[in-house]
Amino acid sequence: MKSKRKIIQQKSSLFYFLFFFYSSHTYAEFHATLTAKTDYIWRGYSKTSENFALQANLDYEHVTGGYLGITVSNVDFDDDDFDDPSKVEMTPYLGWTFKLSDDWRFDAQWTRYFYDGDIFGHRPDYNEFYLLLHYNDIFTARASFSEDYYNQGHASGDYELTGRYPITDSFEFSTGIGYSQVQKILEYDILYWNVGLTYYTKFVAFDLRYLDSVEVTDEIETQWSYDPEIIDSYFVFSIFLGF
Repeated sequence: MKSKRKIIQQKSSLFYFLFFFYSSHTYAEFHATLTAKTDYIWRGYSKTSENFALQANLDYEHVTGGYLGITVSNVDFDDDDFDDPSKVEMTPYLGWTFKLSDDWRFDAQWTRYFYDGDIFGHRPDYNEFYLLLHYNDIFTARASFSEDYYNQGHASGDYELTGRYPITDSFEFSTGIGYSQVQKILEYDILYWNVGLTYYTKFVAFDLRYLDSVEVTDEIETQWSYDPEIIDSYFVFSIFLGF
């Protein structure tokens, strides 16, 4: 399926909704997505200080299953008191899709997170590795790992389940739940979840999503000043334009 890679990019950004735009079209090697959203929520906290985000994605997929691309987004970590705060996040990625059967697919992906500056006075660039298992267009299980999350000298893990159900030809219900093991970097682990409704046409989609999260471990002292406040009973509205 041509757009299966959009599911992988949900890490940040809800790009996975766009796979509906391409599912009924002939094979295309290049895809581009422009996304505007009221906030850039990432695993239970905001990367734009609860402000507007504009994101762009360019993606190439080979017929053999290999793919690569890059996503660019504005960010704001509310650290303007520090020198050289980051305002742009760039995430190139490279991966491969394996078809296990008519119903099951498996993805393996490497992603690198680059920032144009620091986060709370620290250079934050890091790698993350993704494994995804898809059942048709209904269910996705994802596990990701970073050996040096935010370049803080500690490993992290993140695990997420996502489900999707078409209500009509234009409306879809979707939900997800995830667990982020980041206590040694961000002071606590996070349990996060979302539920939403998406309306999509050939090239444009509109998504309204409710998100929530909780701390699931006690706070610990870390060497880094960044300890993002997790979201609580939060709504995000997004508009996607895909080519």
